[in-house]
Amino acid sequence: MGNVLLLIRRFFAGVLSVILACIPFSGSALFEKAEAEKTTVALVSDVHIDRRFPLGQTALVNCYTDMNSFSPDGVAVLGDLTNYGDYATLERFFEITKKTLNDDITPVIISGNHDIGHAKEAAGERMNPEALQDFIGLCNEYLDYGISAPAYTIEVNGYGFICMNDESADNWDHPEYSDATFAFVDAELAKYAVDGRPVFVCMHVPVSGVHGEEYFYEGGGLEEPWNSQLKAIMEKYDNVFCLSGHFHKGLSNDVSTPTYTTVNGVHYLNLTSYLMPNWPAEYAVNGLGFMMEITDSAVTFRCRNYYLHNWYSLFDYTTPLV
Repeated sequence: MGNVLLLIRRFFAGVLSVILACIPFSGSALFEKAEAEKTTVALVSDVHIDRRFPLGQTALVNCYTDMNSFSPDGVAVLGDLTNYGDYATLERFFEITKKTLNDDITPVIISGNHDIGHAKEAAGERMNPEALQDFIGLCNEYLDYGISAPAYTIEVNGYGFICMNDESADNWDHPEYSDATFAFVDAELAKYAVDGRPVFVCMHVPVSGVHGEEYFYEGGGLEEPWNSQLKAIMEKYDNVFCLSGHFHKGLSNDVSTPTYTTVNGVHYLNLTSYLMPNWPAEYAVNGLGFMMEITDSAVTFRCRNYYLHNWYSLFDYTTPLV
């Protein structure tokens, strides 16, 4: 009975969240960008739009509208852009992004398992390699990325955002990466992690053994051997920040299930789901993301509810650079 009640509560929480997300936002100035040397990047994940359901698309428009009001330098969406990865919905995501974000904002976009691994579940759709190529093609068409490989770097004010996309042939929820991708990540970290500057690795499925997935999503993180390979590469460099989504676990400062943590010198942030229900945690409402502020001395993540247009300072994190 308890499980049934929990499912019912999650269902109605999800419905309420979508309704709240679709309340129009006027775009009034809630925030003035601070000193010129500060770089700001809005972060969100798991927007899960579906071409058949306008509410999710409206929620994404309202999210971007809220972000625009801050005049950030960049906006990063960390995967699960769609719910089932069908081409029409994936293209719709890029159409909304191109149309809604201010022209002076740099978009940093990666795919998730729902865009690649789940594409075969949509009627008449394609397997992972074809879905990946569709994603790359749309990045080039709408965002002028000019990429051909599944790993690439997008610069925001000179800071490197290294993006990793799933290269598996037919896996559902667990990405795989090639030796070429790991060599690329290593070289890009060496290029950007200089003179104390932070560098950002963007992936959808988090590395394992960091955010406590054994307590809420057993086996849900990156699998071996890719997990150990990536961690070893990132741990070679200072001021590396690994940004991810996927878990839908809400926000938590508990040491066993942290939203933000540092392990072997690498800083890890796991974003909640923007649109879909989150699992119970200290704070599990939808619409959440972060506004990241980068200065010469620190990186700060300020928790933001893009549905309700307010801040949650209990989940703010500042890390001094070394």
